[in-house]
Amino acid sequence: MTSTQPAPAASMIERVSLILEVFTPEEPVLTGGEIARRVGLSRATTARILTELARHDFINRVPSGYQIGIRCFELGQMAQQPKDLRHLALATMFDLRRATGLTVQLGVLEGNDVVYIEILRGQYRDLTIPSRVGGRVPSYATAGGKALLAHSPGHLVEDLLKGQLEKIGPSTITDPHELRAELDLARREGIAYEREESHTGLACAASPILRGDGTAVAAISITAPVGVVEMRLVGPAVHAATLGLNRQMAAAPHWAKL
Repeated sequence: MTSTQPAPAASMIERVSLILEVFTPEEPVLTGGEIARRVGLSRATTARILTELARHDFINRVPSGYQIGIRCFELGQMAQQPKDLRHLALATMFDLRRATGLTVQLGVLEGNDVVYIEILRGQYRDLTIPSRVGGRVPSYATAGGKALLAHSPGHLVEDLLKGQLEKIGPSTITDPHELRAELDLARREGIAYEREESHTGLACAASPILRGDGTAVAAISITAPVGVVEMRLVGPAVHAATLGLNRQMAAAPHWAKL
């Protein structure tokens, strides 16, 4: 192996990633031999991986070699949604942080978890939060997750309630009846609250960003240390912020597709 070739990938995921990354707009089609040379794999190993990728439409076989398949395009379109949501909500999030001084988070529901797509840290820089951009936290243990669940299809909520509700923080609600009551209250008030349910010393308030049909596409939450800020007093600020975003979604039909 020459010094210009990469070291052999250790895992299958890494090998697949290296193969997909060799394609560029300037070189959309490559031969199997060229791909093998660039990723530092044997021709036989590269051929096996390419065959599997082609079987699942991540790679297309063409007369002059291989090119990226339709499945990669489909996944790319799905990945655009967080960017669009971030674009929609970012100015409002900055305003909310300026008004409250608190950490502001934007999350979406993925399965039974909240996935965070933006976090603006507030004045309490030493506050430990269990989330990061791209990270996951069980939805039932967070204010943002409860705001999303309160405006999600009933069957999704029932499936979650039938499952195991593990204790994440000191005050995580693990009783299905109590959690259902929390979601009902969040739906009526438009605000969900959390107090040490996802992490010790953490308090949050959240409101959903809603489509025209009333289902949640995302949630904005604010976070502070327990005992420092009364969340019931600042929660209405989050609700007002999301109401403004809901009006934007209603006024611009393309947002309803998120």
